[in-house]
Amino acid sequence: MNEQITAGQWKKMRGSLKSWWGRLTDDDFDWISGEKDKLVGLIQEKYGQTRDQAQQEVERRLREYDAGGAISGITAKAQEFGETATTKAKEAVQSARSYLQEKDYADMADDVTHLVRSYPIQALLIGIGIGYLLARSTKR
Repeated sequence: MNEQITAGQWKKMRGSLKSWWGRLTDDDFDWISGEKDKLVGLIQEKYGQTRDQAQQEVERRLREYDAGGAISGITAKAQEFGETATTKAKEAVQSARSYLQEKDYADMADDVTHLVRSYPIQALLIGIGIGYLLARSTKR
């Protein structure tokens, strides 16, 4: 089976392939031009391997290369997550800003009272945390 690697992939892969198989020249890579069978044949010839050994080596290296692609996919997902988090944070700040502009102190006090009654344990923990931070900041 003569599998063809796309031209774009081949250009990206050449650097990795050169580091893996240093005996292959630029002319060899131009001749291979993304054909897996040609790569296996040259590995077999230049490194004195059997066809099966060369095939296994090429398959292993291509899987390694694909695993590196998975890492870049993870990086892209992390970047997308970061952008989403940034957008959500900006929306939260805008929402808080509009809340503070629309409400007066009496309304805010009523909202805080409602939150403390709804979530007493969380409110207690937040109060302890704020108290700790205040005590620590005045301890100079």
